[in-house]
Amino acid sequence: MRDSLQRALRDGPATLQELSGTVSVAEKQLLDHLEHLARSLERQGQRLIVEPSRCLACGFVFDSRKRLAKPGRCPECKSTRISQPRFSIQ
Repeated sequence: MRDSLQRALRDGPATLQELSGTVSVAEKQLLDHLEHLARSLERQGQRLIVEPSRCLACGFVFDSRKRLAKPGRCPECKSTRISQPRFSIQ
């Protein structure tokens, strides 16, 4: 599972939904795997890159967010129309 996840992340940025379909793992479980993978990659001199979520209503970017899951709503306009973060390996 770990190898297939790394291959999918090396192919380019992907959302949790896209990764879930590629590696056949539920999105909630995938979050735990991504957190573990991020720690493992650091030891190998690589990084898990997270393109932050954005509010589709006002354009707010969640760049200071530490959690990998999609936020529930925008702190600026309170909209729930939020894009999913995208993940890749550098």
